[in-house]
Amino acid sequence: MRRLLDGGSQDCGWKHICGSDVSTIKEFLTNTLWQRTDFLKAGDGVLRPGGMELTRRGLALCAGLCGLESSALVLDLGCGTGATLGLLLAEGYRAFGLDETIQPALKDRPGCRDRTVRADMARLPLADETADALLGECVLSLLPDPAAALKEWHRVLRPGGALLLSDFHLREPEAPTPRPDARPAGSCLNISLPGSCLDGALFAREWEELLRGAGFILRASEDHSAGLAALAARLVWYGQGDLPEIFGLRSPGKNRTCGVRRYGYGLWAAQKMAE
Repeated sequence: MRRLLDGGSQDCGWKHICGSDVSTIKEFLTNTLWQRTDFLKAGDGVLRPGGMELTRRGLALCAGLCGLESSALVLDLGCGTGATLGLLLAEGYRAFGLDETIQPALKDRPGCRDRTVRADMARLPLADETADALLGECVLSLLPDPAAALKEWHRVLRPGGALLLSDFHLREPEAPTPRPDARPAGSCLNISLPGSCLDGALFAREWEELLRGAGFILRASEDHSAGLAALAARLVWYGQGDLPEIFGLRSPGKNRTCGVRRYGYGLWAAQKMAE
């Protein structure tokens, strides 16, 4: 599927929004954002909106709707700094973390050092029907073929197993307010950000179509865009004042005609059909 941030050659929108040249913004978002200490502080060490509260909410949904037990074998896909892996272990799950790169912070997290595996999230080194549950928090949008990845995750889950997803999604566009001096619609984000969560964001309905197409039964879908707004506010506090507008979390009425793509954050609980 064509990346939804791709567009033409006009870069004026980024300069208008951020006051910075396009190459600086692209480099900041794609290469350094998730590694910056100020971002880690803003997220309380968790590299996604909603933090651990959202993870706990998702686990509760999986327990209530999918029958996930506290002793289940749970795999944290894209385990990052190990925050979710640490929570899973503390809650009694038989948990392991998988990621393409094992971060130093994870090695220092109690109990996690020997429970992580380097792996391609789209080609899991696991036998069929191995896991009771999979967690993918802000991971699917980073993969080049999320549809294929979901089918791979479906393969690894046992019948009746649970899948917990949280990720960025595109919000439905607002109706523009015409002005005589309005810029052409869509001119603001006419660049792509390969490798970023924003580049891979789909509309919520599209994420749900991919889940169903991979064979999952959708048990719950929740909008947690407030968590993204809260993260944006914390980023301002820690000195990253441009990022809320990059995320589309701008004040009402600002750049209404500029075609700024607006983002939300969602939570989905799905289940592999039991035999």
